[in-house]
Amino acid sequence: MNDNIDLGNMTSKEIGNLMTKPLVERGKELVNTVNNNQEADYGDLPSRALATLGKQVVDNQINQY
Repeated sequence: MNDNIDLGNMTSKEIGNLMTKPLVERGKELVNTVNNNQEADYGDLPSRALATLGKQVVDNQINQY
């Protein structure tokens, strides 16, 4: 099995964004669900807060199975 993947000319920031963006979206979905789909202000949140929430969502989904 070959574990090496050629990512071409991608920068580490681009790779990080590919991994983080879906977690941020899941975090936003959780916030919207908790707030009954009311508009949420993310301005005061630390930069990693939504990604951390997204990780918790994924972890909870994995633990359900």
